[in-house]
Amino acid sequence: MSRSRGFSLIEVLVGLLILTIVITTTIAMFTQRQARLRQANDTILAYQVLSNEAEIWRRIAFNQLDGQGTAFLSDTALLAPLAPYQALVHIESPRTDVKDVSFTIRWDNGRHDAKLSIVRVDTGANALW
Repeated sequence: MSRSRGFSLIEVLVGLLILTIVITTTIAMFTQRQARLRQANDTILAYQVLSNEAEIWRRIAFNQLDGQGTAFLSDTALLAPLAPYQALVHIESPRTDVKDVSFTIRWDNGRHDAKLSIVRVDTGANALW
């Protein structure tokens, strides 16, 4: 019997199967990476806007916090990639000299949200602190 050179059909099929598994796994990982990268970028945008909003509300005099509505006062143009989104402000007064101001941004039909809260205390002397 003479020896033939090359690969058998079984060896070629096994090689193609392994190559298919590697390529499929790589594509799935790439797709998942893109989704996670987008989610991370969205979260960074949301927390940047929350930080800006908290700074504005921190500078409002304590006695004027009651009159504020539930809308963001800062520019929310950074949130354009998250549209449609909801930007909400909620004020609670657990005591007369303390106010909890909570900021929430919801996007992706409510599947994702970012929250930030600040506590404001009436010190009496300084209107900003």
